Amino acid sequence: MLKSIGAQFRAVFSNKKIAIPVFAVLFIPVLYTGMFLWAFWDPYDKMEDLPVAVVNLDEGYEYNGETLDVGDEFVKKLKENPQFKWKFVSEKEAEQGLEENEYYMMIEIPENFSEKATSISGKKNKKPELIYTPNAGFNFLAAQIGGTAVDKMKESLSNELTKTYAEVMFGQVEQLAGGLDQAAEGSSKITDGLEKASTGSGELAAGMTEKTPQIKELESGAALFNSKMTEFDSGIDQLVAAHKKLADGTGELNSGAHSLKSGLSQATAGSEKIKDGSLALKDGTEKLSMGAGNVASSVNEWNAGAQKAAAGSKQVEQQINNLIQNQSNMSDEEITAALKQISAISGGVNNGLDGLTAASGKIAGGANEVSAGAKKLSDSQAAVAQGAEQLHAGQLKLADGVDQLASGQAKVNAGTQTFQSKLGEAASGSQQLLAASGKLADGTATVSSGWQEVTGHVNEIHNGEQKLLEGSGQLSSKLGEAADKTGELDPDSEMFERIANPVSVKTKSFSDVPNYGTGFAPYFLSLGLFVGALLMSIVFPLRDKAGEPRSGFRWFASKFTFLAAVGVVQALIADAVLLYGLKIEVSNLPAFIGLSIITSLTFLALVQLLVTVLGDPGRFVAIIILILQLTTSAGTFPLELIPEGLQVFNTWLPMTYSVSGFKAVISSGDMNSYTFNVWVLIGFMILCMIGTWAYFAAHFRKRIDKQTKLQLNLHEKHLET
Repeated sequence: MLKSIGAQFRAVFSNKKIAIPVFAVLFIPVLYTGMFLWAFWDPYDKMEDLPVAVVNLDEGYEYNGETLDVGDEFVKKLKENPQFKWKFVSEKEAEQGLEENEYYMMIEIPENFSEKATSISGKKNKKPELIYTPNAGFNFLAAQIGGTAVDKMKESLSNELTKTYAEVMFGQVEQLAGGLDQAAEGSSKITDGLEKASTGSGELAAGMTEKTPQIKELESGAALFNSKMTEFDSGIDQLVAAHKKLADGTGELNSGAHSLKSGLSQATAGSEKIKDGSLALKDGTEKLSMGAGNVASSVNEWNAGAQKAAAGSKQVEQQINNLIQNQSNMSDEEITAALKQISAISGGVNNGLDGLTAASGKIAGGANEVSAGAKKLSDSQAAVAQGAEQLHAGQLKLADGVDQLASGQAKVNAGTQTFQSKLGEAASGSQQLLAASGKLADGTATVSSGWQEVTGHVNEIHNGEQKLLEGSGQLSSKLGEAADKTGELDPDSEMFERIANPVSVKTKSFSDVPNYGTGFAPYFLSLGLFVGALLMSIVFPLRDKAGEPRSGFRWFASKFTFLAAVGVVQALIADAVLLYGLKIEVSNLPAFIGLSIITSLTFLALVQLLVTVLGDPGRFVAIIILILQLTTSAGTFPLELIPEGLQVFNTWLPMTYSVSGFKAVISSGDMNSYTFNVWVLIGFMILCMIGTWAYFAAHFRKRIDKQTKLQLNLHEKHLET
């Protein structure tokens, strides 16, 4: 077997066409790994060479009597921080630079940036905003890096604005402390005033409650007054009707008096005829004289009663008018007294009317007596001749009395008409007084209801004032406490810094990865070793034997041993460049070197199997496997972020385990994970080696069989000859 291996090495190194390419392939892994990692080792370290356009359009803003120019302050901060290659240009120049790919991004500060930075309160407040325009078409990763940098700028600027806001806020808070003191004093005064108001409202509520029964009495009195006014109005109507009858009686009396005068004239004319009966008429004449006296007395009484009735009617009218005019200013007692006076006067009027009625009766009685005497006179006409002269004289006196009676009756009639007119006015006034008393009753009822409602509301106000008084006391106390607490604040620059950055992030290193190069080393190292194995299949004949192997295993061993030697050298060269050229730091150096060698041998075994068995199509399959491993090995993006259809290939491809193993030995130091991945890679390698050995064994057997048949054929031909 050693002879076969030695023959394979001599065959390679004796043939320059094979030796030179093999030597070149030794550096393929380091070229892939070293160049990629060198290029992407720490891109943020060279960001100061990345040109970025900055456009400051901020016009500043007048705030609290001071000019605030946040845009200029931001530009000064950028000039002090060489994070990018800042180019402070105009808006037109920046847009032109983006179009011509001179700038990777543009940062624009709008003209109202300072104004929005000060409008932290109110309904129209808006956040100040930086306008970030990445040139993603020029370079996508530069745009992503720029976006991250802009976020940091925004955070830094936000902190500065927050500190400014805090300084302004605490200045206002100091003013607020003084205002709270004044508010506390004012609240104490309000509390004192509320105490007085509460006391007054309590007294008002008590007084209104105390007066409620009197209001009820007023309501009852008004209702009673309205009821009595209804009765009074009814009595006035009856008085008017009775007076109408009286007027009718006086008219008839007047007519009778005229008729009496006419009869007396006729009696005087016939007095000559009754001279013979004058003696017989003596008694009748005496009776007639007495009846005439009664008539005269009754007429006098009638006249006096009429005058009293007229005077009483005037007093009723005057009292009613006074009551109507002064009822709004009169108390219930005064109204009641006036009504009593009106009732008394009305009683006098009634009495006078009764007297008139009695006098009228007497007049009627006297008239009857005269009538009876006249009859007797007529019967005794023959006997009055002797008293004719005396009768004649008496008739003349009677005629004069009748004239006086007629005259008095006319005056009574005129007075009665006047009384009737005034009585009508009294009836009209009584109607108005009745209507007013109805309104008075309704009004007093409304007043009584409203008084009760107002009393209830006053009680509610008093209760509310008590609660308000309690709350005012608490407000005054809390305002005093707030003023004390506010006065205790002693803001300084450290406090402003804590407000601007209330939360700090403390990063604890679990598996430290200092830069991009260290993070991508597992991926690019695996990639370089696989590409080296793939190119080795091109420059090194994987099937052709060097010499005549005695078995399939020796044939396989000669090939794999040379490939293993190349793989080890490739791994060691790549490791040396990473460790000493790029200064990569690993957690376990021997494990790192061992994993590199195992990974290289596993990839070589896989490529050897594919190309040995399939030939050139095997290289194509190896390239497909390489592409799948680039996307599914989780060397760049996490496995969970790639499509689910590709995630299934992750566990079936060897680069998954080489990348995971390198992450463990470089960064995390997880030796359990490292050991697991090493054994999986060794398993891949052994399976591929067995497959390749089986192919060589089968192929060797076929060659032996073919040679045996050929020798037998030659031997048979030799025998035949």
